Amino acid sequence: MEVVFDVLGKVKAKQSVKFGRNGIKYTPRDMVEYANLVRMSFINKYPDWDINNFAGKALCAEIDVFMPVPQSYSKKRAAEALANILRPVVKPDCDNIAKNINDALNGIVYPDDKQIVSLTVNKFYGNREQVRIKIESR
Repeated sequence: MEVVFDVLGKVKAKQSVKFGRNGIKYTPRDMVEYANLVRMSFINKYPDWDINNFAGKALCAEIDVFMPVPQSYSKKRAAEALANILRPVVKPDCDNIAKNINDALNGIVYPDDKQIVSLTVNKFYGNREQVRIKIESR
């Protein structure tokens, strides 16, 4: 069994917890909003999803991040970027992207992200900013 869905917009990576003036920890708002967008994108695609479909199973996750081609690129270089000859070596880091997405899907797609036994994160250039997430049971 597998689920595949897209999250439109610019990807947000997991950030460290911040501390307010009074010393209280808080999560940055843009990170919380992105986690909510990931959840809603899944729910919109799979409104009748039962979390028990993945309960107790080993899961493989693949996250493909599509970033815009820099406007400074020549036509030739932009074509190479869209053909995946050039790949983005820019922030955010793959591990922080995965952490934010996997945490966001906890309790929605699967009971716990500890079930993920294989994880691949790819960054590509694309015509629009989006993330494609594929999760399958093994």
